[in-house]
Amino acid sequence: MRTSLHHDRLDAPSSRPAAQLTPAVFDRQIVVFDTDIGHDLDDALALWVAAAVVADLIVVTNDETPKHDRARYARAFLDRVGRRDVPVVAGSALDGSADRFVMHGHIPEARPVHTDVVDFLSSVCETSTRNIIWVGCGPVSNLAEFFITCPHHIEQIEFTMQGGWLDHYRNPSRASHNPRMDPAAFGLVLRATQQPRLVMSTHTNTSEIAVGPESHLYTWLTAPDAPLWAELVAANATEWFAHRPSSWMNDPVTLAAALGVPAVEFGTETVRIAADGRITRDPAGRRIEVSTRIDYPAAHAWLSEVLPLNPPPQ
Repeated sequence: MRTSLHHDRLDAPSSRPAAQLTPAVFDRQIVVFDTDIGHDLDDALALWVAAAVVADLIVVTNDETPKHDRARYARAFLDRVGRRDVPVVAGSALDGSADRFVMHGHIPEARPVHTDVVDFLSSVCETSTRNIIWVGCGPVSNLAEFFITCPHHIEQIEFTMQGGWLDHYRNPSRASHNPRMDPAAFGLVLRATQQPRLVMSTHTNTSEIAVGPESHLYTWLTAPDAPLWAELVAANATEWFAHRPSSWMNDPVTLAAALGVPAVEFGTETVRIAADGRITRDPAGRRIEVSTRIDYPAAHAWLSEVLPLNPPPQ
């Protein structure tokens, strides 16, 4: 599917009140956004876009903290932008998850969230004839558990994930972040899914799609007249920029690819999946789809229809 985004974007901070994000484009697909929101800023930006364009959206959290902080963050954000209809499910936990959550002290009280990913998603699959677009933005522990428990639903999942590398990575001695967080789950999902697709870190880890503290987006978020709902994203940005110079928009671009926006090109590779999550070309391995190129201007233009990435014209 190739679809263009046509809906009202968020304008200047004072020009539009909170709770008016109305999904208007992707209304025929069930989309699961699987996220470790509350760490790198790009997850929050991807959720912002998903809330604006996907009608039938489900959010599940991965690398979850013992107090379900990520799910509570997602729930609070969605409620503030008027998407109370979107279910949020607190997913799997990994050791050290609280140390990878930068939003401690910023999460307000929120409505309760669901806490059983397998039960919730099996119910969705059993009551729908539609396939589910799964957008993997973090370790894929949730999907691996779902596949193990409900293998009869594997064919309903269309899986696109951010991560992986073949030719270039900033540290070739290890897998990229998302695969290496739960490499066993990564290997299982790549082997089980019918046509897995990876938006590779080789193509997303670039200044072409980076936002930083000097960006118009951050200025917009932190403006005195920014809408109330922007506070959570602004706090996430501030906490992240205190430790990192910028955030690559890995996950918003992965969302675009999963939805069929023509900004990411894919090719087929046959790969061996190592125990540590690294993949290498091997003619006896598993056939997967990997990104071969990102059209950065196209991705930026699509995201700019929701995110205030560009200064207003003078």
